Amino acid sequence: MGAWGYRTFEDDSTCDWAEDLYDAEKAVPFLRESLTPEAADGYLEYDDCCSILGAAETVYALLFEVRDNPPEKFQEWVQNHRGLDVTDLKPVCVLALNRVLSENSELNELWSENSTEYPEWKGNVEHMIHAFNA
Repeated sequence: MGAWGYRTFEDDSTCDWAEDLYDAEKAVPFLRESLTPEAADGYLEYDDCCSILGAAETVYALLFEVRDNPPEKFQEWVQNHRGLDVTDLKPVCVLALNRVLSENSELNELWSENSTEYPEWKGNVEHMIHAFNA
């Protein structure tokens, strides 16, 4: 595993996901697909969790504000796509983020092993859930 931290874009896998976002021809379908990965056994693999977090962070940034000092390229992408209507993705984000926080999530398992930073990571995800539910 490369670099990772409790903020969304402190994870190399999420930054890799963002590169796919920048290349996507249709951003909204790409975001929706990222938020709803197939999980045959219900278990979310690490990369699927990172895709969900990246997509939810993108929807959050488009609806509210860019937060936590993400990469400059992400900030520019958001600025250039401010007109995208992603409102209908709010409930999809809530469901997806709750999946990431569940016991069927590899990323949640990994973070729960770090008792010092787990509350920060979980709080970061919960912040988005609360915003989307407001």
